[in-house]
Amino acid sequence: MRDSALSWVARNNSKPGRGNAECWVLHGTPEWSETHIDAAPEGVITWLIDAFRQATTCHIVKPIFAEAYRWRDAVPTTLLQEVCLFDPVLVIGACGDWCAGPRVEGAFVSGLALAEQILAQEGLK
Repeated sequence: MRDSALSWVARNNSKPGRGNAECWVLHGTPEWSETHIDAAPEGVITWLIDAFRQATTCHIVKPIFAEAYRWRDAVPTTLLQEVCLFDPVLVIGACGDWCAGPRVEGAFVSGLALAEQILAQEGLK
């Protein structure tokens, strides 16, 4: 999706337990979103749907429901160098997408790394 307002697109109904109704989630790029932060939600919806149609060449379906959210701080702009934080003396740590990457996959990797450190500290690994 080069030169697109979209940074991420997911077919939500492809996930387990989500039902059969066609459902898509569209995320604007941080740059596009910052530029349009004060735009009316209706305009944002129109722009992102147009970007989706351009990216997929799907011009047939008109959404029956659409909603826009402003998650200004949803994507961390600065990531830590560490995958997670861990204090072996206190056996406590912190993890999240702000460590290993700005998506759910990054949060998972960070959480897994922290769990491995805790288990290794406790001699369970």
